[in-house]
Amino acid sequence: MSLSPRVIALLGFGEAGSAIARGLCAEGGWRGTPRPGDNAPRRVIAIDTALDKDARGTALGKEARRLDVAIEGRYTAALGAADLVICAVQGEHALEAAQSAAPLLKKGAHYLDLCTVTGKMSDEDRAAIEAAGGRYIDIAVMGGFFKSGIKAPMLVAGEDVEPVVAWMNASGFEAKVLGPRPGSASSVKMIRSVLIKGVEALGVEAYVTAERQGILKEVMECMGDVDKLGFARFVGTLVQTHVVHAHRRWEEMGLVGRTLRETGVPPLMTEMTEKSLRRSVDAGIAPADGKVPEFDEALKILSEKVIRGR
Repeated sequence: MSLSPRVIALLGFGEAGSAIARGLCAEGGWRGTPRPGDNAPRRVIAIDTALDKDARGTALGKEARRLDVAIEGRYTAALGAADLVICAVQGEHALEAAQSAAPLLKKGAHYLDLCTVTGKMSDEDRAAIEAAGGRYIDIAVMGGFFKSGIKAPMLVAGEDVEPVVAWMNASGFEAKVLGPRPGSASSVKMIRSVLIKGVEALGVEAYVTAERQGILKEVMECMGDVDKLGFARFVGTLVQTHVVHAHRRWEEMGLVGRTLRETGVPPLMTEMTEKSLRRSVDAGIAPADGKVPEFDEALKILSEKVIRGR
């Protein structure tokens, strides 16, 4: 089954929605240039409840009109014309958007949920859309629209998503099939954010301290081990060796905390790292022979003996 929408609706016209609109409406993009006599030209419409309510709402309205995108500030029957809906609102408003759009959707319309939500929240969005006869597609945006625009990389999950991904890639997106389970794309993004946003917070703490001590350049240049392994492999190595070296690392983080305090930097992330390491120390997971286990075995030990919140 191929996908060939004639009308696309964008829910949310902020940074994500407007970037997608610019890509779809660009010269040579999905919408193309209407031809004389075309009775069913491709159209992009949008809904954003902030429209004209403040300076931001006024600005997004101007951008929509510049792109010749028909935009409204509330959910109306106009949404029923859309063959494909792309929801790009903030995560906390995702369910509200799904519930507002659901009764207005055309039967069989595809609903692409780009919102940053948890797997459970994605399930709630899906229930609202599928109850109304829509086809829910879980999408995780793995990059920023600010720099990449419509080319921001995306992971797509759900049943029979291959035609959707094929259409997306043919229409200017950068999309990849993740798998058949709805919600898994959202979960991948959430778990990735544990690392990426955690590193961001640690970077703020570390680099401010380094700058205050006048050694920022030196600190930034001492990351060669990360560069050699690659980030994912480097993190995997830390997790694998954690079983053996948690005690030594815990002691070191106590001194790291002192270093930050001496520099006038509150060690928020450092203290939590120290507590996390101490949790492993208290669990007594260090092997008697001092040998580093295989990665899968290390994860099993950590899941069964340290992190028991299942």
